[in-house]
Amino acid sequence: MEYRTLGRTGLRVSAIGFGCGNTGGLMVRGEPAEQRAAVERALAGGITYFDTAAQYGEGRSEENLGRVLRELQADVLVGTKVRLVPEEVPDAAAALRRKLEEGLRRLGRERVDVCTLHNPTLLGDGARGLPVDAVLGPVGEGMQALRAAGLCHFVGFSGLGDTPALQRVASAGIFDTLQCYYNAINPSAGYPGSPDGVAQDFDGLLDRAAAAGLGVFAIRILAGGAAVATPERHPTAGAGSALAQGTDYVRDVARAAALRALAAELGLEGPLELAFRFALAKQGISCALIGPSSVAHVEDALRWEARGPLSAEAVARVLALARPAAA
Repeated sequence: MEYRTLGRTGLRVSAIGFGCGNTGGLMVRGEPAEQRAAVERALAGGITYFDTAAQYGEGRSEENLGRVLRELQADVLVGTKVRLVPEEVPDAAAALRRKLEEGLRRLGRERVDVCTLHNPTLLGDGARGLPVDAVLGPVGEGMQALRAAGLCHFVGFSGLGDTPALQRVASAGIFDTLQCYYNAINPSAGYPGSPDGVAQDFDGLLDRAAAAGLGVFAIRILAGGAAVATPERHPTAGAGSALAQGTDYVRDVARAAALRALAAELGLEGPLELAFRFALAKQGISCALIGPSSVAHVEDALRWEARGPLSAEAVARVLALARPAAA
């Protein structure tokens, strides 16, 4: 397993992290024995970072992860997330603390290594997002208060929302880490430009964050499962969904067909290996999060990680498919 430094935090993290969210669904809907076996295999393979959130199964992910880590007596790095509704912004510090303390009780921990703000950041108001001025103001101050109180070692933010707003937050010096949307179908956080003129252009957000010293977690590296290039999903997985603005899951599945052909040319197992190793190749990514549905998915990730990042030539070929307008 390769280990990388998580930005200015100084933490050393495994190049791949274990995501406990709804997309893979294992730590939300999986059987306890399968959950334990998957985490045990991840630990044996050198994975040291586990990512969860209160929103994953309404707390079930935190509860299940906490239980399994206790059973295995695992000494690992854990991150969770907190989300505000707009009405909570005026008293953000109190709301954030209450929500993190609830998550810590579910996890059975006194603190987490990283606490991430789980809201999109917007230029204006939005139903699930928060205005950038609030994130740079009372919300950011509330997140820093969590760190000062010893409830977490570091704080981060989710790189979803309006691109200009995200760019501002990444450069503001308030947060320590970023969860960044990045994959072989839409790599615009690392290589600016919308893949089709409709899907969101993150305009190099990943590079800006890394240059500012943030540790970068890559999320949705398999485009929520769309990179497999087939609509079928594992029984434990959640429904296919897209997080980035202007992104459509069904359209992503269709676009991934080109990845399947390229993977065959390169002698890889398939488009998932191609997309996985594409993410590992991007400089500035500290940890690429996987969202397994089974032990087999963990085995796949460990096998592909051992083969290393894609070559520069292979990355260029992926980019030529992902950014036809730039070719």
